[in-house]
Amino acid sequence: MAQASKHLGAQQATLFPDPVTHTASRRLSPKRPRVETAGLADVFPYYAGFSFEWAVSRLQTQVQTPADVVLDPWNGSGTTTLAARSLDLPAVGIDLNPIANVVAGLRLQVTPAATPLSPPGARRAKKVSTDPLSSWLSSRAVNRLRDWTEAADQADPATSALARVALFRIVRRITKSFEGTNPTWVRRVSADQSQLDYLPRDLDELLVEDQRFILDRLAEAPTGQNLVALLTASSSALPLRDSSIDVILTSPPYLTRIDYAVAYARELAILGVDIASDRTLRSSLMGTTLIRAASGHAASRYGPLATQLVSDVASHKSKASSGYYLKQVRQYLDDLYVSFEEISRVAKPGARMTMVVQDSYYKDIPINLAGICMEAGHRLGWHCSEPEQLEVSRTLTTLNKAARAYPKEKVVESVLTMRKLGS
Repeated sequence: MAQASKHLGAQQATLFPDPVTHTASRRLSPKRPRVETAGLADVFPYYAGFSFEWAVSRLQTQVQTPADVVLDPWNGSGTTTLAARSLDLPAVGIDLNPIANVVAGLRLQVTPAATPLSPPGARRAKKVSTDPLSSWLSSRAVNRLRDWTEAADQADPATSALARVALFRIVRRITKSFEGTNPTWVRRVSADQSQLDYLPRDLDELLVEDQRFILDRLAEAPTGQNLVALLTASSSALPLRDSSIDVILTSPPYLTRIDYAVAYARELAILGVDIASDRTLRSSLMGTTLIRAASGHAASRYGPLATQLVSDVASHKSKASSGYYLKQVRQYLDDLYVSFEEISRVAKPGARMTMVVQDSYYKDIPINLAGICMEAGHRLGWHCSEPEQLEVSRTLTTLNKAARAYPKEKVVESVLTMRKLGS
């Protein structure tokens, strides 16, 4: 930590900009470009998130001392933690999805000097009818991929992370035919389809080549002290001490019914997780489309906007609005409010938080997520500045024919800036 502080002291002019630089940095959009290479975002384009350059700029405006600890409680593929490390700031990235943490670990911990995994020896072929990868691939292909996953499990951490991300990328590439217009929903082999078949030597060639590509990209990785912890945990139960965080930079899952477990079902299958037979992870993720059997309801925590949203969904005339969809909205709001309480618990008095959120629609009902988050923050003692808003031209709603039948206004993405009150 002392070494990092010394290094940061030399960067004082850029890390803590003057008001002119601050004003210019606020004009940057958090929106990722369609093709982003900064911060290795192209190595594994995790859905949503904000741009690396914007994250660096935002931290520069929020951090006050070199010892400030940065938190992202929905860290995803690790843009916040990579931006923090590039500035030599201590940081904690938390996500419940193990796929996110593998990718974040690659971006942070693997260097171009890492040793790629060589094609492993073949195991004795096994029956793989229950292997989650068999939802897309033939027994021959699954057996060869399992040779690779077992070898990765036994490798050193850097080689293991490199091989796993290469596996993610290759399996996603060869099963692309199972993707639809909605990029977050992945089909499985149906009764009248055959599983995709690949020769072991072809898979070996793809994986060797892809590891080389990743290592070449890592040569452009931002440098900095490795003062970052990546934890697999829920935002509703942060494994952190009270009043231990100075800066929060994050973007929670939006209320858009994106099921991140389904979106990354193939990558989870590589890790041995079958979301079809084991719903534990899927049901635990914030924004899940599954309704938990014992989901709590915390309406007393809601502000007026959240309360009105619940009422509007409950009274909507469309089918299942007062049933399933009402439960899903309440579940999301419960998760959001509990997560806000956890963030408030671990934040120091005077902590600064930047949160990127996107409004959306349920049918023709607007979901003012920015306002809901500001209400939650205000209730917990956060001062909220006027949000920065950017119009969103392309949303998942535009891809859904049924959703397009309902009239809607433009959707905006908001950058919320908050400060925790207290001495």
